[in-house]
Amino acid sequence: MISVPLSVRFFVATGTAAALVGCSSGSDSGGRAEPEPSTPAATTQTTAATEDAAQRGYLAAVNALCDDLLPKVLKATHGGSIDVPASEWVQTWPAHKALLDGFDADLAKVTVPPSAADDAQVMTAYVAWATGVDERRIEAARQGEQTWRAEVAAEADIENDPPLLALGPAGFADSCQAR
Repeated sequence: MISVPLSVRFFVATGTAAALVGCSSGSDSGGRAEPEPSTPAATTQTTAATEDAAQRGYLAAVNALCDDLLPKVLKATHGGSIDVPASEWVQTWPAHKALLDGFDADLAKVTVPPSAADDAQVMTAYVAWATGVDERRIEAARQGEQTWRAEVAAEADIENDPPLLALGPAGFADSCQAR
């Protein structure tokens, strides 16, 4: 006996039932299937499901960009640590910046459905915040080791900054922190 997963059996049974229902006709319909009356609750459920799917699609698209970015940033920055000499940060910055700019360009191409507007705002706020962090870092690194070390020390509790903390609850993957 071939083992068929329950989800496949349900799909086949549902499809068969739908085909049978679609083939039946009422006596006064002239062979045409009559549309089922829609109710406000059914319309609301359908709309909510569509909006939910659109929001999930947006998050999936952005998370895929983040998942693609993370290993590239790790490679370009020799592991992604800021516990490096200032000269190394300056040396890796052009490749790192090119990756971030590419991500930002790709992110701008992702369609934001109305149901994902709040999520998109979280990502926009995060990108602005992360850009500021990067600008402070490169400026400090270019000024020399002492300024660089002071900037690194000033970031001791950066993990508690609200734009960073907002990513997870909004549905963004941890890999988005690579931006």
